[in-house]
Amino acid sequence: MMTYSELIKNVNILLVDDDEDYLLMTNAFLKQLGYSVDTAINGKDALEKLNRKDYQILLLDYFMPEMNGEEVIKEIRKKDQELIIILQTGFSGQKPPIETMQNLNIQNYHDKTEGIDRLNLELISAIKIFNQQNQIELAKYRTNAIGNLIIGVAQEIKANLLSVSAGIEVTNMLIQDKSLMIERENLERLNKSYKGNKDSLERVDKVLTAIINQVTTDEDYVMQDEEIVEIIKLILKSVSRETGVILNSKIALKAKSYLNGSVNDVIFIVCEILKQLMELQERGTSLDFVLTEDENNWYFNISSDKIKMLNDTKFYLVRKIIISIKNIDIHEEENRIQLILKKI
Repeated sequence: MMTYSELIKNVNILLVDDDEDYLLMTNAFLKQLGYSVDTAINGKDALEKLNRKDYQILLLDYFMPEMNGEEVIKEIRKKDQELIIILQTGFSGQKPPIETMQNLNIQNYHDKTEGIDRLNLELISAIKIFNQQNQIELAKYRTNAIGNLIIGVAQEIKANLLSVSAGIEVTNMLIQDKSLMIERENLERLNKSYKGNKDSLERVDKVLTAIINQVTTDEDYVMQDEEIVEIIKLILKSVSRETGVILNSKIALKAKSYLNGSVNDVIFIVCEILKQLMELQERGTSLDFVLTEDENNWYFNISSDKIKMLNDTKFYLVRKIIISIKNIDIHEEENRIQLILKKI
């Protein structure tokens, strides 16, 4: 669980006000408290900055020239329903009508005459709401991923049982038909089949053990690198089959490497990103997933020429969730997404 001081380091706040003195004073105060704050002098400036950078909280003055707070909110909500907006007014006599406040899609209201400490209380509440929303979304991803994992494990076991059943029938046939010579080729085929089933079932056992340990122990549980790749493959197995997209995975870590910390959350986020990309790609194409490391971090690299086509709304939720997970960061390029897990 992240502390409040850790949470606010990853939350970007945009402070919008046409009063330059208030803007300067409030910006300095919030930064002194540890908040990451940018400022805008009017509604148009605010909209431009919101288009260039991800913000989680908007502190928005209501009475501004050219575009008032209500007009700015309406523009924002045309494409962003997730941004937490705290509306501000300068004087009690300038409060918007109650009907206006009820109809606006905002999360809170602040009367600037109540002072800067009151604003900090509003921010504390907003950030806690933001973190709770992220935890709910992460729980959805986790539930979905575990559901797909169970499906993948069940399919794996079913395939193994069918293969074992077929092997038993062939063996019985060879034993019962005394006129049929048990040729070396048949024995080799049976041996290969049994070995494949054995390896597959051992892989399933390893994956299930890893998942159970992750769920039932604390977040510092150690997971082997091979386990991570196998879990991701099993979670995405049904998606891969439905979309016809192949997942190519590669581990480029030190021998017998292991990961700890919030690796379970990374797995769920990686699977969500890969799932979204698989649904965008053509059948028969492939996705590349590579796990690497340096002295300070582990890197989960996803490569695809469809990254730029990711749905803005759904992928915004992914970015938003990552902010609230301890020791995880994201780096995006045109054809690559990199999740970074800090070593602890």
